[in-house]
Amino acid sequence: MNESILVVEDTPSLRDVLAQVLSGEGYAVNTTATAEEALELIGKTDFTMVLSDLKLPGKSGLDLIADTRAMNKRMPIVVMTAFGSIDIAVDAMKLGATDFITKPFDPEDLCQLIGQIVEHRRIIDRSSDSKHKAFVTQNDAAADMLMQAKKVAPLGCPVLILGESGTGKELVARYIHEQSPRTDERFVAVNCGSMPSDLLESEFFGHEAGAFTGANEQRVGLFEVATHGTIFLDEIANMPANLQTKLLRALQESEIKRLGSTKMRKINTRVISATNADLEKEISEGKFREDLYYRLGVVILEVPPLRRRPEDIPLLANYFVKRFSQEFERPTPALSGAVLKKLANYRWPGNVRELENAVCRAMILSEGPLKPDSFELKESCVILEDDALRQTLPEAIAETVRRTETEIITKALSQTYGNKSKAAEILGVSYKTLLNKVKEYDIEVPNFRGK
Repeated sequence: MNESILVVEDTPSLRDVLAQVLSGEGYAVNTTATAEEALELIGKTDFTMVLSDLKLPGKSGLDLIADTRAMNKRMPIVVMTAFGSIDIAVDAMKLGATDFITKPFDPEDLCQLIGQIVEHRRIIDRSSDSKHKAFVTQNDAAADMLMQAKKVAPLGCPVLILGESGTGKELVARYIHEQSPRTDERFVAVNCGSMPSDLLESEFFGHEAGAFTGANEQRVGLFEVATHGTIFLDEIANMPANLQTKLLRALQESEIKRLGSTKMRKINTRVISATNADLEKEISEGKFREDLYYRLGVVILEVPPLRRRPEDIPLLANYFVKRFSQEFERPTPALSGAVLKKLANYRWPGNVRELENAVCRAMILSEGPLKPDSFELKESCVILEDDALRQTLPEAIAETVRRTETEIITKALSQTYGNKSKAAEILGVSYKTLLNKVKEYDIEVPNFRGK
């Protein structure tokens, strides 16, 4: 755990206890007794959060909040206040405090509160990371999809991104955000499948203190955090039914209500969602609301799987090699023809993410140049030399039809010595249809003069 906490408390015994408790939870802890010393440390160090008493010698805890916010608008601040001083705690929240806890408190309650805030910040920091990966392609279908994404980016309407796991749906969502007028605002990504369903509503819309068991303090939801920006809802098909209803209302009315509150709060948050599930099937089975599907899918983009983008395999492999070389601070190895052939002769069921992991693992474990043996791939997913095995079922059927029709038309033209009218009669098609097929399949017409 790399999170660091600055504890500001003027009572030495309590300061030591807090440092001991938080260090025991794995946090790196700095302590100080005054707001002045705290502000000096905050100016030099990027703390994960600040835990401060409100009553301090010299500058008060309220002064500390105001001055910290002037330097850092995002750093969470939790204030400790004596029982009965709720009015002061409210003032602290207005100045920008993230949460408050009243003394005396149980150390377990404090650790739970801090753990929730740290995880909340992790989501936001991970989502706002400007050093994210790019969507790399030279495939026509993928390029067309990105062009559509660029066109819809300035409009602000909801976008639904479909595609198998690992194809890069979040990268497309980030691309839309970057190409939009919201690019300087927050991009918040939430995986609806990795979070317990009973926590999703609180995480989305926030809650008031006492809204449910364990909700000791007020919490701002991610829809409010991302207002004026973009929220990306990944694995949207896993969203529970009751939350689907509330999300639909939030989209329709552009407002949300925190758990335990009666106040509606206006939001201006763009929603981009994604799934690898068949939503139409989910709707037919009663697992997903049809009206929410149409609300989310004002524009629908589909990211093609890597097996339909074979020209992207060498491009992506070289891209990942270069990126990991920079991260690992080592020379960039060249990928030989043998390596690229091995990568091309693989089905990549995990798509681009699997290719990325394979390159990363190969570079970590290989001391010298990358060789075919550097890449550990599943034998069951290796493509045989037969090109037909590279095709999807529709592609294989289309190719079979093409070969069969070409063979039959060629025989008919041979029997009629190149007479297309007679060949059309034999084949039972119109003269125009035969001409179109001859042109489409580039069939050479026999020319037997004098016959």
